[in-house]
Amino acid sequence: MDMSKYIDIFRAESEKYTKELSDSLLALEKDPENIEQMNTMFRAVHTFKGMASTMGFREIVELTHEMENLIDRLRTRELILNSSLIDILFKCLDALEGLVEKVCKDKENGSEERKKDKDETHEPSYGDCDYPEACEVLKTLKAVNDLSEEVFSQQNEDFSLSVEIKDNQEKDSQEGNILEKEAGRVGKVSEYIPETEKEVFEDEKKEKTSKEGNASIFPKSNFTVKNIQSSRISTEQLDKLMNLVGELVINRSRINELIGNRKSKELEFALSESYKLTRELQEEVTEARMLPLDQITHIYPRMIRDLAREQNKEINFVIKGKEIKLDRTILEEIGDSLLHLLRNAVDHGIELPKKRVELGKEGTGMITVTASRQENFALIKIEDDGRGMDITEIKKVALEKGIISKEEAEKLQEKEAIQLIFAPGFSTASRITDVSGRGVGMDVVKNRIERLGGSVHVESKTGSGSSFELKLPLTIALYQAMLIKVENERYAIPFTNIIKNIEVRAEEVRSIKGEEVIIINKKILPLLRLQKRFQLPVQKAVHKKESIPIVIVEKAGQEIGIIVDKLLGKQEVIVKNFKSKLLNNTRGFAGATILGDGDVILIIDVNSLT
Repeated sequence: MDMSKYIDIFRAESEKYTKELSDSLLALEKDPENIEQMNTMFRAVHTFKGMASTMGFREIVELTHEMENLIDRLRTRELILNSSLIDILFKCLDALEGLVEKVCKDKENGSEERKKDKDETHEPSYGDCDYPEACEVLKTLKAVNDLSEEVFSQQNEDFSLSVEIKDNQEKDSQEGNILEKEAGRVGKVSEYIPETEKEVFEDEKKEKTSKEGNASIFPKSNFTVKNIQSSRISTEQLDKLMNLVGELVINRSRINELIGNRKSKELEFALSESYKLTRELQEEVTEARMLPLDQITHIYPRMIRDLAREQNKEINFVIKGKEIKLDRTILEEIGDSLLHLLRNAVDHGIELPKKRVELGKEGTGMITVTASRQENFALIKIEDDGRGMDITEIKKVALEKGIISKEEAEKLQEKEAIQLIFAPGFSTASRITDVSGRGVGMDVVKNRIERLGGSVHVESKTGSGSSFELKLPLTIALYQAMLIKVENERYAIPFTNIIKNIEVRAEEVRSIKGEEVIIINKKILPLLRLQKRFQLPVQKAVHKKESIPIVIVEKAGQEIGIIVDKLLGKQEVIVKNFKSKLLNNTRGFAGATILGDGDVILIIDVNSLT
């Protein structure tokens, strides 16, 4: 798996935890008994190790593992923290910062890939690392952790490293050589006795390099201020930035409207530059809000595995297109919806291996999540090759639960019947489990997707499997919309709902049982007049229209035609949601936007039109 795309996140998180470690060490230097700071430091190192392990940075894992061991011994009071141990931990921190900088640069330059073959064939050994400073610190740290009890004491100008070897602890000559070498690096070794006796490494008196105090075990680091690679920004700030950019876009359009044809070359150039800069700013802020689908899908493989094992099923789960980016708000909203669809695919869709083999299928079922990006929207498709949906069973359950009448059931076409699964309280499960059976979920999934300005399309074939396709806007802050005119009013219809626009002759509109329809490709298309739906006053027509513009949209899995007076063209609109409690439950509208001329127009919510 290519982890290079996460290198910036790793760098930012590393900076956060190294700062946390440094602050804790400084606090512990003043108060060595502060157990809270000990625990904070342990958690930071443990998290650091986990991040490095995920990224595959072996040297950082080794170093943080040894740091974790030492800090744990300090927490449990097996060792007593003193200035010498704090010096060692500070040196470890310096080495960590250096290693992080090195591995990040290696990833960016691609040198990490060139070392891959070498790492696979080369067996890591004690102290084997590519960063000399870290290698030295790691050796010292391992030597300290190998000792059962250690006390660094600093008195006047003398340093000593006292070591007690507990009973029944075996020490071979190799370990003795390592200890001798490491202890000798900071002082003179008096003697080494590999038995159950105390061993004392007495440090030679170091010569003073200056008249100020005693020298530290490790030389002082050369501190430099690092370049800031990244910074954290709250989601609230991102939302505010997007709102401000939206206002800027609206004002830009308004200026264009006010100036009209009174443009000079200089003014036209200035407006052109302003448009370009505003557009770039808008794109950057929008991009800052975008996150890859992988942010929510990474938990799904484990969930599928666990559910499959619980139900004794064999499932191959594949995710495609997880690098596709969506607005963070959309990701947060659809996470549970995707989770529910996948759980249903396991519980209702995939059959047991024995049953699949009897049906001529492979014993292992297949569930696939595929994400793709179109011009103005994203498509997420969840497919399984399971039993599919039984339309007869769906109608039967809907009748039993009182969702439809017997007459309605007889008239329902297959596509209409499938839509019954989105009715509140609908469930075909024979028993209630932790996964399904309560009739709660599919209606919530549909409502949540539609509230975002998206739609859900379902296809299923008995014995072959089911497919759920979610059509979503890339961001909820900006819409690509079609502006339309009905009588004297203007409205916007999101492009995510539009299939196509057509024009028909007035005489092609027919009436069936009081409902207006047209015939397209031998199929009946129901029509909806917005003038009647919104009860708009009819203006006197100067002349009779020869053709009628119709916007064909998808609503609840069906196509309907919306009759309008005029198509005004495509425009990017800034969505303003209804915040008033009086407007929250207004059906037919998803929000409003402001045009360049200052007029407020309503955005039509196709899914709530009746």
